[in-house]
Amino acid sequence: MICVLIVDDSVFSQKVTANLLKKAMPGKDIAISFASDGEEGLKKFRALKPDYMFVDLLMPKLGGAELIRAVQKEGGTGVIVVTADIQKCVREEIEALGVLAFVNKPLNDEKMRLLCDRIDGKER
Repeated sequence: MICVLIVDDSVFSQKVTANLLKKAMPGKDIAISFASDGEEGLKKFRALKPDYMFVDLLMPKLGGAELIRAVQKEGGTGVIVVTADIQKCVREEIEALGVLAFVNKPLNDEKMRLLCDRIDGKER
């Protein structure tokens, strides 16, 4: 089973990400959990120890960059950033943290397929 945590303050974005993920990985056993801000995301990360996290950068309480730093310190989870923030300096900062991927919103079938190819490759 692949355990995924989606951390985004937009319930709509959470649902879109989950639906695209399920569609892109048919036949895979995927458990998906959600968090609506960085603080909740960190708590759920520690409780669930997910294989992968989809993280938005612009969130209340604890931003995505801070969440990623905390997750990377504890290790064991692949982080995929899905954000509307397209600033080059932000992308460079986040990629330097060692995330699996940095994807600009909106997420779509093609982008998710590419992400799932990376996820599926790591699962083997």
